[in-house]
Amino acid sequence: MTDQPTPIMFAWCFSHGRLHRFHPEDPWCTATWIAFTATTEGDALAAKREAYGDAEFLHHLPAVQQLEVIETARARQ
Repeated sequence: MTDQPTPIMFAWCFSHGRLHRFHPEDPWCTATWIAFTATTEGDALAAKREAYGDAEFLHHLPAVQQLEVIETARARQ
């Protein structure tokens, strides 16, 4: 048996304007966030920047992206 570390999920929270870190099975934030398949914080921030640019909060995104983020958050609930 091998002990593997519990994976960490990185997610940009457009409600709090920052990167969250949590276990995939126990996300503690119930706000509007988007997860990234990244293994490091730096990779997650790079993926966020590539997908959403410098937007920190939901209202910084174009309307189409706002809807995508909202729909993704609703699908998680």
